[in-house]
Amino acid sequence: MGEQTSKRRQQIMDAAIKVFAKKGFNGTTTREIAREAGIAEGTIFRYFKTKKDLLLSLVSPYVVQSLADTLEEVCGEDDETVLKAILRNRLKIINKNIDLVRLLLAESQFHPELRELFVAKIVMEAAGLLERYIAQKIEDGEYKDIEPAIAVRALAGMTGIFVLWREYLAGEKYIAFEDEKVVDAIADIYLNGIRKRSGGGSVQG
Repeated sequence: MGEQTSKRRQQIMDAAIKVFAKKGFNGTTTREIAREAGIAEGTIFRYFKTKKDLLLSLVSPYVVQSLADTLEEVCGEDDETVLKAILRNRLKIINKNIDLVRLLLAESQFHPELRELFVAKIVMEAAGLLERYIAQKIEDGEYKDIEPAIAVRALAGMTGIFVLWREYLAGEKYIAFEDEKVVDAIADIYLNGIRKRSGGGSVQG
């Protein structure tokens, strides 16, 4: 992709974020996005086939590419370092793009085809990155034999509940959690469990 093409694509995406945030998916037209970007409406379709493709393109770099970059950055590090880097990345991405996350989750409830595209093109791809990492750890004998797909979704659930608590339940007026403490706790529980171990390493009954 040439530099000019990349700039124009980003220009359209930046404009789309603004308009989607104001009017939602249904309320937004490609004409309005084009107006916000200062381009002709037809230019949008040179880069994105449909409005749904445009919305998903806004999410993919954050959900998939940033995860791939994080895994590459910590390649070869110990398990705790890798897991904490992943958790920090996920929380940072969600915190910085919460309006986009809310928009996609809300619109997915009313647009099954959008939800299916989101799951197939983004969620499954991101999950696949982590599943392959865990599968390799199992093959290397470092992790016990557990279904990688279940392990990944368990980790996502442990992380997602804190996002739900903060962003959807307004739970911080009852109790607020610092991101770094959340990262430390999830990493410890996920890798070591919650039961106290004896000095010899066996789990106490």
